[in-house]
Amino acid sequence: MPSSQSSAPETLRKIPAGQSDYPERQPGPELVPILLCNAYYYGTIAAMRSLGRAGVPVVTVDPAAFAPGRFSRYCSAHVRCPPFDAPDWSDWLLAQGRGGPRRAIYATSDEVSFSLADRREELSAEFDLYQPDLGTMMRILDKGLLAENAHAVGIDTPEAWFPHSGDEAARIVRNVGGAIIAKPRSQLAIRTGNKGALIEGGATNGRAVYDDLLRQGAHNSNFAKRFPEATMPMLQRYHPEAMERIYSLSGFRDISGTQVVMRAAQKVLQQPRRIGIGLCFEEADVIPDLAKRVVLLCERIGYYGAFELEFIFSQGRAMLIDFNGRFYNQLAFDIARGMDLPRLVYAGAMGKTEELANLISAIPPRDKAEGMVFCNSFGLSLTLASQKAFGSMSADEVSHWREWRNAHGGSLVDAIRDAGDPRPANVDIAQQIYRIARHPRSFLRAAMSMNPRRLASAAGAAEG
Repeated sequence: MPSSQSSAPETLRKIPAGQSDYPERQPGPELVPILLCNAYYYGTIAAMRSLGRAGVPVVTVDPAAFAPGRFSRYCSAHVRCPPFDAPDWSDWLLAQGRGGPRRAIYATSDEVSFSLADRREELSAEFDLYQPDLGTMMRILDKGLLAENAHAVGIDTPEAWFPHSGDEAARIVRNVGGAIIAKPRSQLAIRTGNKGALIEGGATNGRAVYDDLLRQGAHNSNFAKRFPEATMPMLQRYHPEAMERIYSLSGFRDISGTQVVMRAAQKVLQQPRRIGIGLCFEEADVIPDLAKRVVLLCERIGYYGAFELEFIFSQGRAMLIDFNGRFYNQLAFDIARGMDLPRLVYAGAMGKTEELANLISAIPPRDKAEGMVFCNSFGLSLTLASQKAFGSMSADEVSHWREWRNAHGGSLVDAIRDAGDPRPANVDIAQQIYRIARHPRSFLRAAMSMNPRRLASAAGAAEG
């Protein structure tokens, strides 16, 4: 794996799940506060804990008054803001910077990443940033541009098409055969967080699925107005292997490109099960050739900072399906494995190159898996109970995942639970229960989703 590590210890010291391998410090006046947005996100909460334990004052920013991150012991203040996809959000952020003390900020979502890149010069006058420019970020946020650049460095991607109308989408579905996913070309192009819909081989609903995604588009956002082509849905060949296992390479590249660190993981369960957010991850070996190509991709597009790339494997080919150029869902997993990305990003934003180099050199080498796992424990319990009740998961599958969690109890990193900072998890659980009670139909649709084994058989038959 590419790295500049030279003096790292040979083994990773045992640390509490979700915590950094660095001593906790009290907030100090010499440390610039940092704004962390999306206070609902598990990645944001992991970053809060990392930086808070390092003594950095953390200000959470979110449209919601009761976002779980607000209740962390490491939250020094909470600021409510317009929705992150609102046309005036970046104006609001600039006003915050001009009206207060200097602070740092780092991207916690695609919306925030786009806004920081789009107005980087203006924002850098008010905030400490570690943010690539808009050209770089568009090569990540637009999956069409991402695929072009991935191919240029020898990284495969699933076969994809970029129709400009529902009629064209329907013709493609009919002509290419097999199972196809209709998905947003960029997550910034959709208001609902919909990750896509499966169109099975021989289906006649290609146009309807495409048009439905188009209707869900965030057409009034700055992103849509600036890059209308990136708001069009795309079609991508569906590989059923994605339901069972997605390989992830996550890490950090400094602005000079000379220092890179990585960890690997396998997403082994997600919700919804066809295309969804990861519930369970297992540590994996870093694949050297793939890691080298990731570095080449970052060099080609000019990316630096924290990253996570997702791959599926089909017929021996690793195919890139996503690139997160920001903090991400399972960030706590990497912190617990000795790669404290929030501290690296903060040092970079502060321009502390020597401190950054020291932090990187202290990261233990971990190219080989050592048995740690990551799990959203409450989300897993909820998924198992609901899908068993509605027949979407067999009793054997439910038993398997419960045994999986129990077997890894001592090496499990939870998505949000933390004995030293319990309130965010309690708030998160209460809010999940509230959302189910408020939107029972959405919950039932997810719980009654098609059994993935039947879906895999159907997709395989269509491809054959």
